Amino acid sequence: MKGGNSKVGGYLPALRDLIYLDSASVCPPLPGTLRAMQDYYERYPFNYRVGVWSSSVELTELVDNIRKDIAEFIGASSENQVAFTKNTTEAINLVALGMRWRKGDEVVLTTVEHQSNIIPWMKAAEDFGVVVKFAKADSSGIVHPVSVERLISKRTKLVSITEVSNIYGSIQPVSAIQKIAEEHGVLLMTDAAQSAGRLRVDVAASDCTFSAFCGRKSLMGPQGTGFLYGKAEALEELSPLTVGSLAADVKSTKTFSYLDLPYRFEAGVINTAGIVGLGAAVRSLAEIGIGNIRQKVVSLTRYLVERLKEIRGIEIYGPTDPELQAGILSWNMRRLSPDEIVSRLWKSRRIAVASGDQGSPLAIQPLHITGVVRTSVHYFNSREDIDSLATVLKSIRDR
Repeated sequence: MKGGNSKVGGYLPALRDLIYLDSASVCPPLPGTLRAMQDYYERYPFNYRVGVWSSSVELTELVDNIRKDIAEFIGASSENQVAFTKNTTEAINLVALGMRWRKGDEVVLTTVEHQSNIIPWMKAAEDFGVVVKFAKADSSGIVHPVSVERLISKRTKLVSITEVSNIYGSIQPVSAIQKIAEEHGVLLMTDAAQSAGRLRVDVAASDCTFSAFCGRKSLMGPQGTGFLYGKAEALEELSPLTVGSLAADVKSTKTFSYLDLPYRFEAGVINTAGIVGLGAAVRSLAEIGIGNIRQKVVSLTRYLVERLKEIRGIEIYGPTDPELQAGILSWNMRRLSPDEIVSRLWKSRRIAVASGDQGSPLAIQPLHITGVVRTSVHYFNSREDIDSLATVLKSIRDR
C-alpha cells in the first residue's frame, strides 16, 4: 500500500511514498493510535496511578480500561492478568528470570524460536542451573507435538514456544502441545509476537500459563509497548525483575512489600502514551474483527505465493498453504544475496522487505544459508503491493 485509504482506519501516513511488506518487523501506527497519543499529550500528560486531581484520575481510569480491553481481546478472565512491558522480550524475561528455579530444572524450547525466546532461558541456565532443550521443527518450520513430548522428563518445568515462526510464518500446534504439557504437569508459555493481530489469540482456550505480546508488530501499536499475560497463581510466583515505586512500598528501614497484581511488574512510570496508543490500536483491530483480518491475510498470502512461484530462481521456505501460515513468507533468489535483493527493491520502487536471519539463526540452520528475504502481509496491504513486488523481482531476475 502506498499511502491512500486503508480499511484499518483511513490514511496511514508512514506509507505515503512506499510499499510496505515488512509487518513481521513493525507495523505503521493506525491513525486512531496517533490521535489517541496526541490527545493524551494535550489533555492529560501525567503519570498513571499518581495524583488525585480530576485529570490525573481520568487518565488512570483510561489506562485501567485499556488493560480491560486488552484482557478481553486476548481472552483473559481478568485485567489483573495483564502486565504492561516495553516489548515481548521484556515479557519473556519476566518469566525466564522471575521463576523459582532449582538447579537441574528443564525448559523445552524449539528451533524456530526468535532469539529473544532463547537468550533469556540461556541466562536462566547461567544464573540458576536450568537445562535448556530444543525440539526440532520439520522442513516447513512446524514443530510436531511428539517432538516436544520426547524431550519432557521429570525435571521439565516449562515449555516455551512461538505461536507463529517469524521466519517461516508457520502456525504452531499450540493447543496440542499444551495438552501434552498439562499431561506431564508442565507449564506452557507462548510467544504471541507474530500471532496477535493476525490470528485469533485466546489464552483461556489455549490454557497457556504465560503469553508474551508485542505492541508494534501485527497489533499495529506504538514502539516500546507490549504486555505479559499470566494465570494469576503463576504470576504470584514470579519475582519481579525491576523493583521500585508503584510496584512496591517501603514498610520500614529494612522491609518493603510488593503491590498486588499486575502492578508489582510495572515499577516506575510506565510508557503511558504508548499504552494509550496501544489501547486505540487494539480497539481498531477488534472493530475490524480478527476473523476479517485473518481472511484478508490468507487471501494475500495465497496471491503472494502465486506471484513468487512465477519467478524463475526463487525458492520459498516454509508452508505455502496459506491456511498453515500467518502471512510471513521467506525466500531467496538464485545467485543474489538477500541484502542485494532488498536493496534493489527499495531503489527501484521503494518496496520495503526484510533480509537476514531475522533474529532466528537456529531456524535457518537446517537450510544451510545465512539469511533470507522475508515478505510479510497484513490487513492494510493490497494485491497491488504484491504485483509491484513481482514486477520488480522479474526485472531483477532478467538483468
